[in-house]
Amino acid sequence: MKKVNVVCFYWEGDRWKSDFSGEMPKDESYRAILHKTGEVSLELASQYVNNLYHGMKRNSTVPFDFICFTNEELTLDEGVERRNFPFLTTAGVLPRLYMFSPESGLFGRQTLCLDLDVIICGDMDPLLSYDGLFCARSKFKPREHWKLDGDVMSFRAGEEVAKIFWEPFIKDVDAAVEMVKGRERYWVRHVANDLAERWENVAPGTVVSYKWHGLRFPELARKASVISCHGYPRPHQVKIPWIKKHWEAA
Repeated sequence: MKKVNVVCFYWEGDRWKSDFSGEMPKDESYRAILHKTGEVSLELASQYVNNLYHGMKRNSTVPFDFICFTNEELTLDEGVERRNFPFLTTAGVLPRLYMFSPESGLFGRQTLCLDLDVIICGDMDPLLSYDGLFCARSKFKPREHWKLDGDVMSFRAGEEVAKIFWEPFIKDVDAAVEMVKGRERYWVRHVANDLAERWENVAPGTVVSYKWHGLRFPELARKASVISCHGYPRPHQVKIPWIKKHWEAA
């Protein structure tokens, strides 16, 4: 069985960290979320990475290497590989695009990238077994399902994907930042919205929303592999006991 890369990113200046003072594009709708989330310490960030890793271990039979790209002094558990990565934009945005580059060290393997604000709650093998060019979920919001979102992405790390995601970005970084206003998911939609496979077709029911499914259709959420805590609340603020238990389990 082929080994898969599982990667996550943590960086200071993340838009869910409220004290960032760089030249980040203003987004009034996000300010309310930042206020509700509050300060994110390195201790809490470390917990997010470690919880994600242990969630993968508990729910996977497919072999994987777990890699956290970060430049911060996180306290990471054994089994989590820490890699530094360069900031390529002045505002500290679009950091995860680095994983599509040859320099990332991911080439030659299928790679599953997970946002830190997802909760592993079930069998991850359907996601880890995907062996295609690129797959992501559709936006949960009604009437906007045609749009890609980037919190759970799997891609065949190599030259073909680099030509789609990396080369147009690195050719003119400032233009890319301006076009997508610092939003990675906008870049994913820009370059891959029409070519991407979708989790709801490849592995139906595996990726669900905390707000749409966890609160309204818990019977569907209980069968899922990943619960996405997009927006607010963040995983450490989730109140539903059975979901909270999945995030906190070590």
